[in-house]
This record gives sequence, structure tokens and C-alpha cells, in this order.
Amino acid sequence: MKKVIEGSVYNTETAKKVCEQSTKEVEHEKGAEVQKQKQLFKTKSGKYFFFIKNEFPGYVDVNNDDLNPKFEKVDLVEEKIIPVSYEVALQFASEIASEDSESKKMISKFFPELIGNDIDESIKIQKKIYLSEKANWYLEMMLTVNNDTNSSIIEKLIMNEYRRLYSKGIMVRDPYFEMED
Repeated sequence: MKKVIEGSVYNTETAKKVCEQSTKEVEHEKGAEVQKQKQLFKTKSGKYFFFIKNEFPGYVDVNNDDLNPKFEKVDLVEEKIIPVSYEVALQFASEIASEDSESKKMISKFFPELIGNDIDESIKIQKKIYLSEKANWYLEMMLTVNNDTNSSIIEKLIMNEYRRLYSKGIMVRDPYFEMED
């Protein structure tokens, strides 16, 4: 399902699914037992959203005759996309992770707060980045004066910049509890 909300595109085909929850509940306003599926997704631009799918039986007019309508019981499907904040997404994911320890590992890739201090810093993740020609030359010159690698220099720069922004109050989340003095 694809939907544009306030200029942002939310698409279940291109976004990454973080986790999901399935339940069955009796809803009186629908007059039936509803099979609910709630999935949390993350877009390529880093926004989170819920894809909610409700399936339930209901009666539908099948002949469109106002004077003598004919109703048949069919399975109805209701689908919607709801954008959510990082905090709401984290809360939902933490509930799912606490229910299912197998999915916790996958969920923690999106939410470092759920790992805590159990992170293995020796595991590396491949990211594709683009640098300007000028930045690339500076990086190459830095490599000639020490034993660092491209990755270690970039990692140090990112960590130092995050600490700087955190100390100024621009970044407010500290998932690894490292920023406190």
C-alpha cells in the first residue's frame, strides 16, 4: 500500500518492515470478530509508520437495489497507514521485542536503545557513502600520517560530531549512555 501524507511518501513495498503484531478482538462497532495486523515500517528517509490491516465478516448489498436489496456475508478488509514518531515506534517495537526474544535481534537493528550496552563494537556494517573530491583528498592525506583506515577515521568523526551536538542539546537521544560526563 502506498500513501502520500503531508508531502511524504509511505509505501509498504519500498519501506523496511521492523516488526508486526497480530491479534483477534471483538469490536462492537463492526459487529464481528476482527483479525488485526499492525506492522511497523521505516522509510528510506528514516520516517516510521504503521500499516494497519483489519479483516472481518460483514454484510454487503450485492445488487444495488434500493427497494429490494440483497445482502451477502463477505470478508471485508480495512487498510490504513499512520505516520508515527520515533518515540511511538520505539515503544511499539519494545513491546514486541519483550514478547518475542527471537525478533528482538532484528528489531534492535532499528532501535539501539533495545540493545543497551550489549553491542559488539567489532561487528561492522557496510554503508555506501559519497564524498566530495575535496573531502576525499583530505581523507587520503589523513591516512598517510597515521595507521587508521577510511572506516576508522569516518567513525571517529561521526562519534565526535554526535558528542558535540549532544553537548549543545541538538541531539537529545543517547542510546548507549556514553554522552554523560
